[in-house]
Amino acid sequence: YVKLPSVDHATSFDVSDYSFASIYLPRPAVRLTAPGANANESYRVGQTVAVRWDTTNTFRERWRIEYGKSSTGPWKTLLASVRDSAGTRGNTNVVFRPEDQTTSGYIRLVLLSDTTRTDVNDNAFSVIAPAPVQCDSVISGVIDGNVKLQNTKIYCLDGYVFVNGTLEIEPGTIVLGDTVGQNSVLCVNRGGKLVAKGTPGLPIIFTSSARPGERARGDWGGIVICGKGRINAPAGEAPIEGGIADAQPGKGWYGGTDDADSSGVLEYARIEFAGIAVVPNSELNGLTMGAVGSRTVINNVQVSYGNDDAFEWFGGSVNHKNLIAVGTLDDDFDADFGYSGKVQFAVAQRFRLVADQSTSQVFEQDNDAQGSFNRPFTSPVFSNVTAIGPLQDTSWTAGNGANQFNSRFGAAAQIRRNARTSIHNSVFMGWPRGIEIAQVPTMNAANADSLEVRNNAWYGVKNTWLNLAGGTPPAGMDADWIAKPQYGNTIDKANCNGGMLENAFATTVEFNPAPKSGSPVLTGAKFESTASDNFFQRVDFKGAFGMQRWDLPWAEYDPVNREYKAQVVSVEEEGGVVMNGMTGRVFPNPTSDAATIRYELFTDDVVSVRVVDATGSLQSSFFTSVAQGAGVYEFRLVTSDLATGLYYVAITGQQGSVTLPVTVVR
Repeated sequence: YVKLPSVDHATSFDVSDYSFASIYLPRPAVRLTAPGANANESYRVGQTVAVRWDTTNTFRERWRIEYGKSSTGPWKTLLASVRDSAGTRGNTNVVFRPEDQTTSGYIRLVLLSDTTRTDVNDNAFSVIAPAPVQCDSVISGVIDGNVKLQNTKIYCLDGYVFVNGTLEIEPGTIVLGDTVGQNSVLCVNRGGKLVAKGTPGLPIIFTSSARPGERARGDWGGIVICGKGRINAPAGEAPIEGGIADAQPGKGWYGGTDDADSSGVLEYARIEFAGIAVVPNSELNGLTMGAVGSRTVINNVQVSYGNDDAFEWFGGSVNHKNLIAVGTLDDDFDADFGYSGKVQFAVAQRFRLVADQSTSQVFEQDNDAQGSFNRPFTSPVFSNVTAIGPLQDTSWTAGNGANQFNSRFGAAAQIRRNARTSIHNSVFMGWPRGIEIAQVPTMNAANADSLEVRNNAWYGVKNTWLNLAGGTPPAGMDADWIAKPQYGNTIDKANCNGGMLENAFATTVEFNPAPKSGSPVLTGAKFESTASDNFFQRVDFKGAFGMQRWDLPWAEYDPVNREYKAQVVSVEEEGGVVMNGMTGRVFPNPTSDAATIRYELFTDDVVSVRVVDATGSLQSSFFTSVAQGAGVYEFRLVTSDLATGLYYVAITGQQGSVTLPVTVVR
């Protein structure tokens, strides 16, 4: 109680009507726990870095996050106000830029209700950036007219490059992102066109500006294509995600009414190490497509080491054949906002320890974030996908050690939020879960055959084949739905290698997702219902490949170490002369007992192959003056009888030659 007496009249006073409790409110802890929890921590510019703190008595407090290059500052504000609740309860994220490089980095946590109370990390950390590759020409700003990039130069992006006109790129051209950690992206605006038509022998490369061996996810932004097709957002248009769009409709906006719009051509191209965090928790994808129309041609594209999704569609109706996603952090094929295209022949290769905090799948399919009934529905049709997961054996457990996989991997496919995506004739190998259908409207759609999962094969599923989440399933929709005989789906739950693919779990250049002779996936494909469209090529096999591979020679499965050079002279394969008539690779290298030699002839040639040691002495001659047609050739070099040292495989022809070093170790 509180008593209020009169000073002049001691008998006059009043007491509060009701009792109340007096409590002690402890002071909030101000204790930073990461980064800098351990000695010698290192963070790469351009990538999201977690900041964590002690949450004792800090609920709904606000923090300022600062950065300095010594424990006493001076300090630069990274985040002005972070509320300690919900998704930022005890943690948030920051991004370092090239100017933040140091070997003595510190984060300072400032309590905004009492700015005298602060804390810094216990151990200094490093902020690093790799040295950039030298480029010949820089692309910047807005391209309004017609610009052509030639393959005799290496080009670098300077920040955000927007295409309003036409950007033509020659086969074999190399385009690098900006300095690692600096935001950069190539964005084709509505009405603009990208004409990037590579060839199998001369793919167009969009990659990191870091040197071989130093490239990593998130080194630059990626490619964004904005079209005029329909989306299901109520306004009919929207800014592309990732923070690069204008505040009002303009650069980086997508959507319209022309589903047959054309944004140009992207064929035989590789997009590597994309997905920079423009702002914390807002990474760009490898290839982002917003409302891209059906007259756009995007085939034979590989996205490798993406720092978010590999391919993401926001509405539109563009179709694809021959897509490859390698080492993606988040999802391989992500569709939202009413995408309704068709995709046939696609590969997803996952690395067992690389997964995102948001849960990583091959397919993540949403109608929109709210799971609304807005139209057009997200309703793409995928057929002939090969999806290699993180498990080589279902006995593996979640963790970071040997024979373990990242716990943040989810199902191979997740269809949710009222999406109507269909998946046919596909192969899934080595996944924690098979497929998840989430939220009641999505389950209703599946139960009514408005989305189809047909004639697919799963091999090696550690937990459930079908998971139904986010509500009570309707009658007739249960865990046995996926196994209905009329749907033609099969599972070999225990055997991750049951699909009998050549070398599906290799994460090197020896990766080979083609089926072996006698594989069960060589037969059984059916093209019915949503897969009956004439777009789909009628093949017998399930998955991306039959006995022949379409990914060679243009795909690359070791982009971290691949050396890229501009063409010596401009190379045009159609109607011209190829000045350098062949390319070649050796793997593994170094080797002990044997190595694979793979070479490609750009034209018909007469070829000789021999092996010499470092002094030039002949060790063996495989063949001399053999006529070979243009194409890819491969043979096995047995090195078990060679002494330790350096050798050279010399492949010579009338149209060119290539010498491949081979290191033999014991």
